[in-house]
Amino acid sequence: MKTSLTNLRRQRRQSRHQGAFSLVEVTIAVAVAALGFVTLLGLLPQSITMARNSAEMSVGSRIIHKLNGDMQSIAWDRITWTGYGPLRYFTNEGRELTPADTTPEDMTASLAFVASVYVPPKPLDVVLPAGTTGGSNAGNPETYVRRVKICVATSNDPAFSFSSANPMRITSAASYIAKMAN
Repeated sequence: MKTSLTNLRRQRRQSRHQGAFSLVEVTIAVAVAALGFVTLLGLLPQSITMARNSAEMSVGSRIIHKLNGDMQSIAWDRITWTGYGPLRYFTNEGRELTPADTTPEDMTASLAFVASVYVPPKPLDVVLPAGTTGGSNAGNPETYVRRVKICVATSNDPAFSFSSANPMRITSAASYIAKMAN
C-alpha cells in the first residue's frame, strides 16, 4: 500500500511540474513583451508628427484651392497690387478668419495659417509659343493671361512677412488668371 501511495504522490508532483512555467520562462516572456511595447512607444512620437504634417499639408492645399478659386473669379481690374498682396488668415481647419468678423483674442487663439497671393511686378509675363495667338503677337507677352503665385505659411503671427520668411516655411502654387471679356 505504501508503494502505491508513494507512486500516486510522485505522479501528482510530476503532473504539477509539467503544466507550469518556470521562472526563467516567465522572465523571458515578460522581457520580449516589454521590448515590443517599448518599440511601439518609440514609434508613437514619429507617427504623431507625420499625422500633424499630413493634416497641415491637407489644410494648406485646401487654402490654396480656395484662393485659386477667388483669384479666378476676381475682376481683372481689382488685381491692383504687385508683390505679395493682402494677408489672409485661416484656422487649422482651413476656415478663413477676417479681422472685421473676429475679435483680436479669437484671432490670436485660432490663427494657424497665413496666406497671400504674389503678383509679379511685370503684369504681362506669360508668353505663348509662336503661332498660337494667330497673328503678329507671337513671342510677345499675353495681355489676357496673368501668372500669380499663391503662398501659404503655417504661422500664428498676424504680421507674418512672406518677403522676409524662410522659403522652406512657405507652400506655394502657381496659377494662371485669364481676363474674361466684358
